[in-house]
Amino acid sequence: MGASVGIGGLIIGMTMMVVFSMVVASFDAKVDSSLQSIDSANEALPTFTIDDATLWEGAVVDVQIGSGGSGYSNGTLVSSTGNGGFTGTFTVDGSGAIIGVAITSHGNYSSAPTIVVQGQTPTSSATFTATLGNFIHANVTNTGSYITPLREIWLFSDGDNPTNLGSIYTSGSSNPYWYSGETLHVQWAESGSLPVSRLTITAKGVNMASTLA
Repeated sequence: MGASVGIGGLIIGMTMMVVFSMVVASFDAKVDSSLQSIDSANEALPTFTIDDATLWEGAVVDVQIGSGGSGYSNGTLVSSTGNGGFTGTFTVDGSGAIIGVAITSHGNYSSAPTIVVQGQTPTSSATFTATLGNFIHANVTNTGSYITPLREIWLFSDGDNPTNLGSIYTSGSSNPYWYSGETLHVQWAESGSLPVSRLTITAKGVNMASTLA
């Protein structure tokens, strides 16, 4: 009988230990959840301003090479018609034929400009075709302390056409963050239908909108 009492006491003791372990585990889970909630509540939200935002309806959004010509060296493209401000760069192959074009300034024109090579005399001249489209230029400043990953920032035009800033923004480096006090010059080829009147930027649930000039 003494053995039975001892075994019964052992079973009760083990049961109490299991219950105690479950209570401790539940308490730890609640503490972890509470700490996560506190950390989330204390996390800084981004604050930013749209300093200016402009829609250019006659921007050069694409330059196609008609003929690459020959006898060129890597150089610069400009517009020979109008004063819209287009510039670009190009690369050549071994024969001096132009094989690649990059736009460095999209400009703004009422009709497609004539694109030419600046300051070179080739063996045969290259030809180009410019395509005009809508382009939004905006300067935005991070006025808070939150360092925002560019992939967390979204652009909208009139509430449509969501575009991730991290996919379009280049600042001459591979830095994927928007630092406190930093101003970004956003250039966005807006493919939606005109008229477009409003630019909205969203980051971590914080929204800022500006009328396009």
